Amino acid sequence: MSAERLTPKRLFSAPPLTGSTPQDLKFTPDGSGLTYLRAADDDRERMDLWRIDLADLSHHLWVDGRTLATDADVASLTAAERAERERRRRFHHGVTEYDWHPDGSRLLLPADGRALLLTPGGDGTWLCPAGTRQSGFTLDPQGQRLSYVRGGDLHVWDVLEGTEKRLTEDASDTLSNGLPDFLAAEEMHRFAGHWWSSDGASICYCKVDESTVAVSHRLEMEADGARTIEQRYPYAGAENPRVALWRVDLTTGEHACLWQCDGAEAYLARVTMGDNFALLQIQDRLQQRLTLRRIELASGEARELYTETVDTWINLSDDLKLLDDGTVLLSSEQSGTRQVYALGQDGAVQAIPCPTHVNAVHGCHDDAVFVSGWQDSPTENHLFRLAGGAVEQLTQAAGWHDVALDVTCTQYLDRFSSPDVLVEVSVASLSAQTPPRQIHAEVVDGEHPYAPYLASHVMSQFGEIPAADGQRLCYRLTPPARIEGQHATIVYVYGGPGAQKVRRDWGSLLVQMFAHYGFAVLEVDNRGSGNRGHAFEAPIYRQLGEVEVVDQLEGLTVLREQPWADLNRVGIFGHSYGGYMTLMCMSKAPSAFAAGVAVAPVSDWQLYDTHYTERYMGLPADNAAGYEAANVLPHLHNLNAPLLLMHGMADDNVLFTNSTLLMGKLQDLGIPFDLMTYPGAKHSMQEQSVSVHRFEMILSFFARHLQQGHRQHG
Repeated sequence: MSAERLTPKRLFSAPPLTGSTPQDLKFTPDGSGLTYLRAADDDRERMDLWRIDLADLSHHLWVDGRTLATDADVASLTAAERAERERRRRFHHGVTEYDWHPDGSRLLLPADGRALLLTPGGDGTWLCPAGTRQSGFTLDPQGQRLSYVRGGDLHVWDVLEGTEKRLTEDASDTLSNGLPDFLAAEEMHRFAGHWWSSDGASICYCKVDESTVAVSHRLEMEADGARTIEQRYPYAGAENPRVALWRVDLTTGEHACLWQCDGAEAYLARVTMGDNFALLQIQDRLQQRLTLRRIELASGEARELYTETVDTWINLSDDLKLLDDGTVLLSSEQSGTRQVYALGQDGAVQAIPCPTHVNAVHGCHDDAVFVSGWQDSPTENHLFRLAGGAVEQLTQAAGWHDVALDVTCTQYLDRFSSPDVLVEVSVASLSAQTPPRQIHAEVVDGEHPYAPYLASHVMSQFGEIPAADGQRLCYRLTPPARIEGQHATIVYVYGGPGAQKVRRDWGSLLVQMFAHYGFAVLEVDNRGSGNRGHAFEAPIYRQLGEVEVVDQLEGLTVLREQPWADLNRVGIFGHSYGGYMTLMCMSKAPSAFAAGVAVAPVSDWQLYDTHYTERYMGLPADNAAGYEAANVLPHLHNLNAPLLLMHGMADDNVLFTNSTLLMGKLQDLGIPFDLMTYPGAKHSMQEQSVSVHRFEMILSFFARHLQQGHRQHG
């Protein structure tokens, strides 16, 4: 079979090139099966729900996404629904999310602003009043009531009686109840704004007052016109929304405030509910102190269980687990990498022996703690059992294992990928010494959507190079599909904290596309990147755009060892923080890069939000020199290579103003550049037409300036 070239149009069309790869895998409540979402063969944007019966490993289509009222028309969504989709990066339609009813026989499927309680393969019951739209759906632990937010107020639907009760009545244009604020969802990854107590007797909910946040006006350009949007965006150094945690007793209807932000306690980062208490994780404004506080729901009495302080910042996690005996499992990077600790009821903190770095705590069973992380290389991810002071690695195949445990922590599923394995999914017992059972494998054979491109698939090279401080930088180098003479290289960069690009997995098909067009692709995880621990991230503190650039330049030394690499034809490309890195690298090292593409870049960190920016840079008033040095604009006069700037014209995250500032400065300096803006596109720019057009432009740009030489700017 002759190899075909992978094009942007094919990459973003149906059927998906990754085949029928399961997504969002979950155990059924009773552990007898698995459920997962899968993209439809005829529409890559529509998700269907499937079930696997673990007795015979058979797969069954349970919910066809076409049978649901659809959210495909984004224009029909409320502002709260659109914000929820964008913050969660959820861009599909059909079955986009689902939760099991506690009885294990039914599913809750949010659809078209309402919720459907469905017996798969049978009839469903629509919840919420007809003709209304809601968001923030949450079932109570007994499955008898559904809570949600409409018009900024919290409501509860009685599933058995089919009646609704409104719990709050004070919502306004600037005040909402039961939803996360922008900072919580976008930066803290706290997507919930209300929580049921485990006995179902009360709900804790966030009351968010945005009146303190100054109104900024931004222009959203659609294809057929423009509109001015008033957005209360909390710029670095400015006022945040006021967030308070309230509790409503569902028997008496009484409301009480349990916590509210103030100068010393700025952020409600996490909430974990017990029967009659709540555990709150609270951060100060600079995120240098994290407090775990227990609050009794009935009395409001509060006591601190644990406090951690650092000189830089504390990364949040979802690792807190409340055990039956009252012990709290939590993780911390106070040792330099993330480790697990047990907090006893007496306040004693005990370290649990762990692998080198933990990136997720899954649970505990029979005095064993189960975690994911890595021991030898951050490019791999494995499941470990921690018991009796021993660290046992349960997954063995070299590569990346995404795992999930059932509710009893007695079995796990493993979604595995490696450079030569697209996806394999298996299930295994944690309590019996039996081999894993494979339940799905993507075999790229003659019928597979990726089969026509397999002959041109390029195996990547992995390695490490030392950083200036001796820490190791991981890289992945993907050569061109056909090596004929010397080739240009594209540095595909993100570079920001919390993210990791270099994994020993199948890799991005976007990278393969570049390779099919004759480019090599180099990816380097510089200091500041995620999954390495705080010691690896800390060098970027108060000086974004410094060590990251140094490390990306160090990564270019890898190309010197490749006889096919032309070091005079190196381009750079990135999105969001990667767009920022593209501009900083081109401006600070103009001789190193022959062309660059910056997509939705930050240009001035004072235009970004408080929680993210101040975490790494501190307050602008206390670090004026650092903010100035991290600003792209003062460095642009050095830029002398072709630049393509791209931005969505409805971006509410990295505001379009970041790019208009760049345009104005480049024009003042007399530096020509290419520009492409996308009407109606948000930050992720996930629309199929936008994706195809964007990457066709990027390929054309790099072909002109890297494969046919490049022009110098005077």
